[in-house]
Amino acid sequence: MLTLPPLAAVSTPPVLRLTLRDGRPVALRPVVPEDRDRLLEGFEALSVESRRLRFLGSVSSLNDAQLRYLTDVDGTNHVAWGALDLSDPDAPGFGIGRFIRLTEEPSVAEFSLTVLDTAQGLGVGQLLLAVLAVEARPLDIDTLRGIVGRENDRMTTWLRRLGASTTGSGQDLIMDLGLPVDAASGPSAEAFEETVSRIREAWAHAQGSRPE
Repeated sequence: MLTLPPLAAVSTPPVLRLTLRDGRPVALRPVVPEDRDRLLEGFEALSVESRRLRFLGSVSSLNDAQLRYLTDVDGTNHVAWGALDLSDPDAPGFGIGRFIRLTEEPSVAEFSLTVLDTAQGLGVGQLLLAVLAVEARPLDIDTLRGIVGRENDRMTTWLRRLGASTTGSGQDLIMDLGLPVDAASGPSAEAFEETVSRIREAWAHAQGSRPE
């Protein structure tokens, strides 16, 4: 079983420095209000198909209220982390992962992952999901819930390999990923456990640093 012991308390989460599958350096850090323009640039770089899979429908733009909601997070009930390209600091980044606690089920948080088309297949989503898992447990969240389009085979297959349970009979599936993840559910689960360990090691190494 993958265990996620509580993180040491810190006033500001550190910047986590890791590498992607192709060796490129990446920094994971919490999203802040000043990321508004960066997030908008990243959204505009997404293909129509990526937007449809992420937002489960046709979304062509983000308004001011949406941008404020997506960047002004409280770090407890709404947590968001961005993956930035350390080799190109001015770029919008590789992607964003977030979870939002459900009011009616405080131990459950709905999560989402957005990875730019140019960064697909590099392990960005796995890093982001791992940092969300590490953040969730100390906040008394024991389930990350994804609402995934039935046709999104890549995402549904991955989450099932991690041990996610699936419900729903319509176009969208509800996929609940319990924490800790059952490492016996397949090779991808073992790889995810290794990714969580990388996240925790990077966190320990960066303890005391501040977001950039």
